[in-house]
Parts: sequence; structure tokens; C-alpha cells
Amino acid sequence: MSTFRLATVNAHSFRNPSTGNNTCEELASIFKPFKLDLIAVQEIIENNSWKRFCELVDLPYYQVGLPAGSYLGNGFACRYPIREYSNQRTTDKCKNETRGFLQCVFDATEDSFLHNRTFAVTHLDQLDEKNRLRQIKEFDPLKKKIDVLLGDMNSLSENDYSDEYFEENIRQLRQKSNWEPPFFDLTNFITKQLNYRDAFRLKNPDLKDEKVVTCRFHTRIDYIYLKPNENDSWSLEDCFIINTSNVTDHNAVFASLQKKN
Repeated sequence: MSTFRLATVNAHSFRNPSTGNNTCEELASIFKPFKLDLIAVQEIIENNSWKRFCELVDLPYYQVGLPAGSYLGNGFACRYPIREYSNQRTTDKCKNETRGFLQCVFDATEDSFLHNRTFAVTHLDQLDEKNRLRQIKEFDPLKKKIDVLLGDMNSLSENDYSDEYFEENIRQLRQKSNWEPPFFDLTNFITKQLNYRDAFRLKNPDLKDEKVVTCRFHTRIDYIYLKPNENDSWSLEDCFIINTSNVTDHNAVFASLQKKN
């Protein structure tokens, strides 16, 4: 296997954000053409919709990690069996909710990108950047030797926006809505202190504004982060945003990696 394809998406509990109708089959039909080897999904629970989704995208091995007393679960579905997994929950609660950090290692052959790599998916607090920073520091992906970190980080990246777009579509909108001001602390912490690489930005250094949007509030908050490894036999081939056509309230992020000759 010389190419490995993965994606991340917030599934919104497999409910259409406008109608509330079940979106399991519709969302699966969006991903089916990409022939994924792995997908990380947020806002799910282990129910029939999740299991049916995994069947429809031809990923027979799956795992869910739930925060305590919450629907904000994270999941992995994969073409290979799961060798081991763990689910960490935050010790603090934000709005009476904990957040989860699902880690998986897969039972894959040596020629697979999955071999000897640890994957993690999370969905961080949507209200406050200080909470998000506390959560990622508690999860500590670097100490846990996470090679690929995916999910809905609910945080912005500074290079994603022109000055005019940032002022009109982000800062002013948040001020009028009495939301938190825009911060970049979380993504800077992941990329500059933990030294993870933002896969989308690596392949799309010049894209900005509406071309990078992954959520209904006109921002990019969904990420695939890669831990750098100079001796890696795999390289990032492509990374782009998949338009989910409002089937969920997030667009998906797709990445493909190529085995070096």
C-alpha cells in the first residue's frame, strides 16, 4: 500500500443542522469516493448511526471514546484492526461537560502508514481559549508520543485570514454576538511549542479567508496535525477541505500520504 488516505469531520451527531434528519447515509456518500483508510469523527456516540456509517465507508474496525456524561464523543474507523486504545477525559468540566482524547494504535503491516504510529482525536471546548489550552496540556500529545493528532480544536490559526476578512467576518461578528475575542494561542501552542505540523497549511500555504472555512462561522477550526520525523518513509502528498454541503455543520479535512521510493 503506497498511499494512505485519512480524514476528520465533526458529524454533529449524524443530524442535519437545519432539519434534524439523520445524515448517516448522506455523510457516508460524501466520503465513499475518497476510499479512506481511516477517519476520525467528533460529536458521536456508539449507536446504530455510527456503526452504519462505518459500514458504508468500508471501514470495519472502529472505536468510540466518550467524555463523562456527554454526547461529545470521538471515534476512529479504520481499514485495519485496532490493536490497543485508551480514552482520556479532562479532570475539569466546562459548562458541566468534560472533553475526551481517544488514542489508537492499529494492527497494521510494515508497509502501512499505520505501522508503529499512535493516532489521537479530540474535540476541545467551544467557549474559551483558556479552557482549550488547559485541555490540550492535560492531554499532552507530545508526552504520549502521538504521531497524528486530528479533530475539532475550536481554535483559529493566524495565517488563515486577510486583515479585512478577519475584521469583518471574525472580530466584529464575535463582538456583536458577545462571544470570546479571536485568539491563536491553542494552534500556536500545538505548532510552535509542541512542534506539530499543520497538514493543511503545509500543502496550502497561500489559501485564506473563505477558501479555508471548515465551520459555519466562517473560520477554520478542524485540523490534521503531523509529528515531524526526518527519517519518515512517508511524505504528505495532499491535504484539502471537503465540502459537506451542510450535511453537518463542519466541512471535513482530508489528507493523503505517499510512501517514498
